[in-house]
Amino acid sequence: MQKLNKEEKHLQCMREIKATLIVVAICAAWHIITAFALNGSGKYFLGMPAWFSVSVFGTIVLAIVGVIFLLKKVFVDFEYEDEMEEI
Repeated sequence: MQKLNKEEKHLQCMREIKATLIVVAICAAWHIITAFALNGSGKYFLGMPAWFSVSVFGTIVLAIVGVIFLLKKVFVDFEYEDEMEEI
């Protein structure tokens, strides 16, 4: 667990928020783009329309990969409660 001062904690929280929003935006863009791009193609995958299968299952895979990336590269373990006790 890292010891960070108040400003470093704030900067780390903002970094984590921004990175999480980027992952959410990528997942949402994948979901919407693939759903509209494959809609009406007449193709089927796993017994369901291709737009549904690729859109939903692809979003799940992207979300899992995004969370693993965030946990390994972005998030930092630090104690946030210490700052509150000092006030």
